[in-house]
Amino acid sequence: MVFNQACRFSAIVLAATAFAGLLFARSMPSWLAILTVTVLVFAILQTFGWPSGNTVLSGLPNAPSVWNSLLIGAFVLFLLDLTMISRELLPAGIHFLVVLLNVKLMTLHDRRDYRHLYAISLMAILASAALTTDVWYVSIFVFYLLAVVWSLLLHHLTSGPPSANPARAQVSPRATWFITNRFFWLTNGIAVLTFLFTLVIFFILPRISVGVLQKPSGEGLRTTGFSERVDLGMIGSVKEDRQIVMRVELPDQADAGKERFYLRGLAYDQYNGRSWSSGSRHRRSLGGIADGVFAVRSGANRNGYGLSEPLRQDILLEALDTSVLFAAPFAEYVSGDFIGIHVDSMTGLHLPYTSSSRIRYSVVSREHRLSSEDRTAAELEYASAIRDRYLQLPEGSDQVRDLARHVTVSAVTPHERITAVLTHLLSGYQYSLDAETTTSLHPIDDFLFRRKTGYCEHYATAMVIMLRTLGVPARLVTGFLATEWNEFGGYYTVRQRDAHAWVEVFYPHAGWITLDPTPTAASIPSPSMWEGFQRLGESIRLHWDRAFIRYSARDQLAVIHTLREGSDSARDAVSRWTVALGAAALQLMRTFVGQVQTPPPVMTWALLLASVIALSALMLAVRHRWAPGHFTRGMPVKRQQQIVQHYRSMLRIAARRGIRIAPSTTPTELMQHVRRSWSEAESAVVELTALYCRARFGNSSLSGEELLRAVDHIRALQRLARASQ
Repeated sequence: MVFNQACRFSAIVLAATAFAGLLFARSMPSWLAILTVTVLVFAILQTFGWPSGNTVLSGLPNAPSVWNSLLIGAFVLFLLDLTMISRELLPAGIHFLVVLLNVKLMTLHDRRDYRHLYAISLMAILASAALTTDVWYVSIFVFYLLAVVWSLLLHHLTSGPPSANPARAQVSPRATWFITNRFFWLTNGIAVLTFLFTLVIFFILPRISVGVLQKPSGEGLRTTGFSERVDLGMIGSVKEDRQIVMRVELPDQADAGKERFYLRGLAYDQYNGRSWSSGSRHRRSLGGIADGVFAVRSGANRNGYGLSEPLRQDILLEALDTSVLFAAPFAEYVSGDFIGIHVDSMTGLHLPYTSSSRIRYSVVSREHRLSSEDRTAAELEYASAIRDRYLQLPEGSDQVRDLARHVTVSAVTPHERITAVLTHLLSGYQYSLDAETTTSLHPIDDFLFRRKTGYCEHYATAMVIMLRTLGVPARLVTGFLATEWNEFGGYYTVRQRDAHAWVEVFYPHAGWITLDPTPTAASIPSPSMWEGFQRLGESIRLHWDRAFIRYSARDQLAVIHTLREGSDSARDAVSRWTVALGAAALQLMRTFVGQVQTPPPVMTWALLLASVIALSALMLAVRHRWAPGHFTRGMPVKRQQQIVQHYRSMLRIAARRGIRIAPSTTPTELMQHVRRSWSEAESAVVELTALYCRARFGNSSLSGEELLRAVDHIRALQRLARASQ
């Protein structure tokens, strides 16, 4: 490919890369995306000579005025988009930018058009950076960086307009030079150095939290079970939703990931027979004890009984449609980049606002330990405030009261009665996602006495009501039950389907104790073949958000400190990733081998077809890379330039051999010099010179075989030159 053609092609690739960034960010309507793809395909075909001519409208009279009219029309559309359709500057500006991109692709003729296209592409890639923080952007950026280096170098080396039709363009001789292997690797080396320089700038300049072009995230992910009211059956409706809600790290736990992990959201104390609500959601602001650190409660039980060991959680919470902050029960300290945190009367944590972006925060929690006094006491004494609030019962609870008494008939102490109710629900009922109870007038009666299947909120509600009929204060809690451990990143992945409801029972000495009456699902789906690699991808996205998107001055100092102290932690992380990746690959191989032992016919034919395609592509690539003279095949219109390059190579070899060649030396004089000073190379020089003269001055086309012979002569001359040194 000559410089002239490569310059045009690299400019189109640059525009296509910038457009891909906007397309993947989902920032344009479908009709505009289809139009742009069509224009890009047409521009590429035109670069390689089809259809003939420069552009469709280049031959029309007053073409510049036509396009100026189109630009005016595009600006009018931009104003309408800004004021009536999008009503936001960033989306309307992006639509206008893509329209300009299409116009320039269709009128790519003068060198200033190329400079305009470069500027538009730069604005598009910056806009896509403002629209997304996903990890896919790094591939778009690297490809854009490679394309922009090629485009600028080729634009500098071609002094004429890089037209798609060289016959109609007045170009310099440099524009017809061919891209060699040396130029190819030199250009890519410059791109790599540019990328490394960009990384240096990245670590020198920390990220900022907001920007002029930053796009607001809009509405957060819709969640269920964390509003002022929870209807029975609501949580069950999201049990098939795999959308990620948060990721939770337990940095101080060596055996993290081996047990189920509860993340507390909100608690409810009032039940009307069909839904739960809170009698009071009065919130108070937490006091800050340090920069970004808020105290929820003291670190010891005020009654003198201990708590569990502190549990620290680092949480990355997605943008949700609720202001609730989630944490393991029960939070003592919360730290993060917050202006304030509120806590309600049942220790539910809230932000003062609903966040429109991801939130990263840390929590230190401690669970209450059941005391021996509470475990063995024949009767438990509760404060009047606890009895008044957490013993409320809906109307028509007599049947449930009779069941609770029947279940606990042999229990002696309150703790034994609580345990009996828990055991009855765990063993006597079945968990199911097929139970539809949102339309039932008495969902708990249907669950306990007729269906005996239900969701987690049915089990939790039934236990709370049964305990309250026995005089035991209890409340319902909603949150998430994390079970999916990501071994690559060392964190729990919490999804919408992990939404859960459980019970908190009050003991006078210990406080609120967590109990879960919901049995595990009867059938757990087996992991898919690609599940390990999906977890690896999620881990990469998490590290991308932490190390790149939220890179701050504090992180910069941490990097410098780490480099100064040593790389032990980096080696440990690499080792952990390597071991985890090897385990996932081994499991994938075992699963694949187990499946292909008895493969279905469709899978067998698909694997066979894929193998044939891959082998054919490899053979074509090797043949194209190593076949002598491969660059000249299929290019009859450029063979004259090829033989000129070979002739120049012959002149350089002769000069290294010591033959004096002046700018005025004719081909005939060259052959005479070679005959006198380098007789063993005479035959090769004579035939190369004859081919050069016939193609250059005879205006005749050379065949592919003749060009192959020219390549062989050049190689022979190189061997002779090396042998004589």
